[in-house]
Order: sequence, then C-alpha cells, then structure tokens
Amino acid sequence: MAKEQPSKNPFHPGTGTEPDHLAGREREQALLKKSLAAIAGPRESDYGPLRGQVPRPLKIVGPRGAGKTALLTWVERVADPEEVDVVRLNFVPKRSSQDVLSGLLHSVANIPGMSKHKAAAQAYKLLQATLRWKTGEPPLKDFGKIMAARLKFRPLLLLLDEVMHYDEEMLSQILQQSQGLANGRWPLALVLAGTPALNVHLKKVDATFINRAKNIHINGLNPDATRDALSKPFTDRGVAVTDEALELMLSWTDDYPYFIQIVGSEVWEAQEADGRSEIDVDLVKGVEQAVHGERTDFYASIFEMISDELLLEHAMKAVAAIEAEPEPLAPEQVSACMAEGTNLNAKEALKIYNQLLDAGLFWQPSPRRVYAAIPSFFNYFKAEYKRLCP
Repeated sequence: MAKEQPSKNPFHPGTGTEPDHLAGREREQALLKKSLAAIAGPRESDYGPLRGQVPRPLKIVGPRGAGKTALLTWVERVADPEEVDVVRLNFVPKRSSQDVLSGLLHSVANIPGMSKHKAAAQAYKLLQATLRWKTGEPPLKDFGKIMAARLKFRPLLLLLDEVMHYDEEMLSQILQQSQGLANGRWPLALVLAGTPALNVHLKKVDATFINRAKNIHINGLNPDATRDALSKPFTDRGVAVTDEALELMLSWTDDYPYFIQIVGSEVWEAQEADGRSEIDVDLVKGVEQAVHGERTDFYASIFEMISDELLLEHAMKAVAAIEAEPEPLAPEQVSACMAEGTNLNAKEALKIYNQLLDAGLFWQPSPRRVYAAIPSFFNYFKAEYKRLCP
C-alpha cells in the first residue's frame, strides 16, 4: 500500500512559523536587514569592536496572531551564516530563569567549527567552559563575560521572543549587559518581541537603554497585502485564483495575519482534495463553515481571557466608547470611560486598559490612537456579552 503523501500546504495557521509568502511587512523586514548589515560591518581590527555604531535594539509589538514570531523566523532564516550568527531565546513555561539562561549561553558558546580558528582559541576555551555548567547553577554574573568573548569572534543577532513572560531578574541582566556590550561597539543586535504587555513588563526592569529601542508595531495588513498573501502561494504553485474567489477569501480575514493563514489553509486543503487547478467561488464557499469555526474559536479564547480577569464590564464600556466616536480615542480617554460610574482611580483604570490591550480587544499603533484590534471581534464580543450579561 502506497504511503499517503504529506500535504504541501503553504499556509501555517497558529504555528508561529514563517508563512511561505510573508506579505505586507516590507518596512519591518528592511529594519531587521539594516540591523544585520550593521553588525556585519567592518571592525577596527580582526577581533576588535565595530568601526561604526551598533544598531538600536528593536521591539516587535503586536497582539496574538499578528505575525511577530513569523518575523523572527524570517530574519533567522535570511541572516547570512557566513556573516552573522543567530541565537534565539523562546519562552518556556515552568522553567527556571537559571535554566533558561544556561540554555541561552550554551547556544551562544556552541559554535560549529569555531575551535578550528587558531586566532580564536582563547575565546573558544572560555566559551566551551560554559558547556560544563550543571543545570541550576547561577550563570547570571558570567553572561556579559561570555558574550564579550563570543562577540570578538563572530557578530551575533540575539532574538528574544515572548519577552513579557521573562523573569525580571534574568531579563534585567540580559539587557544591562547587552547595553555594556553595545556601548563598547561589539557586534550585537538585539530584537525583542511580544504582546503589548512587553512594554509594561520592561518598565519593571532596570535597563534604561531599552527605552531608546525602535518600536515596530504590527497588527493587520492593508487589503492589497492581504490579497497578495492569499493568492501568491497558490499562483506560485500553478493554481489560479479567480478575482471573485479572492475577494470572498479577503472578506473573511479582517486583514489579520492569523485569519489569512486560516483561510488560505482551508482553501488549499479543499483544492488539494479536489485536485483542482483553479480556485473559484464555489470552492471557497465550501470552506466557509470551517473558517468561521476557527475564527470563533480564536474570538472565544480572547473573550475567555477577559472574562477570567473579571473585566467584561470594563471591556464592554471600552468597546462602546471606541465605537461611539468617529475619530480614534487616546488611551486615557478609553480609561476614563471605563472608570466612569465606578470607584476606579486613574491608575487602576490604566492597568485595566493595558490588560485589555494585551488581550487583543483593541490596538494602539501610536501613543494617541486606539482602534479595534480586529473589527469583527467587537461584534462577537457584544453578542457574547449580551448573552451572558443580559
């Protein structure tokens, strides 16, 4: 019996991997490439600091499903291994900060082929010493020393994902000592990614230089980029998409990256099952129920998150305030609307605002403008609120 061939589905909803076609992120990709180019630049000597300045740290901030992790995966892939090494630290629940940092330094130290470079023998010896650490031993005090030795040999792009969950002491040490290395113009580029809680979390950390980081806010795409993200994976594989089918697919996405991947994936599976060479409206209509089911699951997870924090009433006030005004409100205006008629003070209302922002109820692309993160979620939220709180 012949083995079933694995699907070649180019869409990857919910995996955090880079989609086959990363559309609409040209500006963000250019900033990441600029950081790579800066640390790969000329040095004052073979193993000395950079002649130019190190790049500013970058912070990629966006709600769940906006494509933050996909951007990290993209830059990890495009980094030229002949010029820049990449080390990536992902949040691992229930692991101690000591274990996480030990794992990070193991990644920093273990560079294939490094021991063959005679001029780097001393640095290699120091780095290899970290590999003898036992799990649980405190490595925090050695982080800067290990990184300094490592950067003399190779430029490094350090990617920190889901930063809002990092232990404060560990994060403070990483950032403080990274700042010292940056001040010495060692070839280190730092990219942090997380939900809006990332910025709230960073305020608790003693590392002032991170306040000068370049903020990259990402949420939905523009409609043309969405069309491109939906159609190109098909046409690249010889599958045509009619204009009517594409517009129907577009209407189910809200231009939201996670929904784009859901729609694309469901349509791909349908055309693959039928063996079609063209996507038409009838085929797309056939996956409508599956698409809306997955979207509803996503909405329900956000609603449950808000409900678990006992914030439904505050969230409903925020939704009503945002929808009532033709122009975007500022965060303090949304907070004031939530506090109206309650005993909340301004600080408490702001804390609730940040919780709802992080949950993905709304989106703040600039300091003074608040929008619905996913416009159709407001409709879901109002309907569920009315059902549960008539």
